[in-house]
Amino acid sequence: MANKTEVGEVFLQEPIQAISVVIPCKNEEDAIEVTIKDVQQALDGMHIDYEIIVVDDGSTDNTRQLALKNNARVLVHEINLGYGNAIMDGIHISRYPHIAILDADGTYPASQLPGLIKALSRYDMVVGQRMWTPDNTSMLGLLLRKALYFTILILSANRCPDFNSGFRVFHKFNMLDYRSILCSTFSFTTTMTVLFLQTHRTIHFTPIEYSRRIGRSKVSYFRDAFRTFAFVFAITSVFRPYRINLLILLASFVCNALILFSAYLFPIGGGMQVGLHLFISIPFLIISFSVDSFINSRIFHKNTFGPSNRRL
Repeated sequence: MANKTEVGEVFLQEPIQAISVVIPCKNEEDAIEVTIKDVQQALDGMHIDYEIIVVDDGSTDNTRQLALKNNARVLVHEINLGYGNAIMDGIHISRYPHIAILDADGTYPASQLPGLIKALSRYDMVVGQRMWTPDNTSMLGLLLRKALYFTILILSANRCPDFNSGFRVFHKFNMLDYRSILCSTFSFTTTMTVLFLQTHRTIHFTPIEYSRRIGRSKVSYFRDAFRTFAFVFAITSVFRPYRINLLILLASFVCNALILFSAYLFPIGGGMQVGLHLFISIPFLIISFSVDSFINSRIFHKNTFGPSNRRL
């Protein structure tokens, strides 16, 4: 059956007939039941096949028992392996070729899931774009997201309104081969967005409501922000290495030019000037080699010993 737009135009992509919903969680007993029921209610009205996979990532409360009680498939990590690993393991055991992910903390509106799924037949990924208000975010969070926005804009030359939304749908085959370079923890969705941009896949953003979470947040702004920026640079170094090298070269050129300008204005000896040039240039070389080593070692480690090779 061909797909049609609202005005009756026929196009070749088939409508989505089945989807696997992956819900990563840790200690979310206060919200997991409501989340599962909301997803079930939303998808029952679509008349498509679906499954709900709850990945219990090292919970010490009743999360897994409540998920089982509400007819979800439950994959248990006895120890916490991280948000990204939870999602990828859920994808690995999923039955259907299309995937939806959302958090179990009540922040994302499952009622808007049908709209995202319907749009997926025309895009590689559909992302729920969060509407920020003083009630659902902090000033520090907004500043870090803005810094990330401009960093990714510079590195990928792409504007995206919401890089790290945890409410999205996508095609399973676009993900499985890239586990080795995606962040295994909180920054998974950001690196996933960058990956799709760098590999020229289509992303559609749909505005959604965003609520204050139920329970206590597990996000550490500075630790997770540092990890996010590191992985953004790493993925860019794989698919757009010239951009990283050009940025490092430009930064080194500007710093060395400032040294020359200072030497022109102030009496600086030749030996001191050479020392300053070396002091500035060597760290840039170390950064360049470190980024390359980081991503190559991660690919080797994940492909050889990583969770993707576990029997689930």
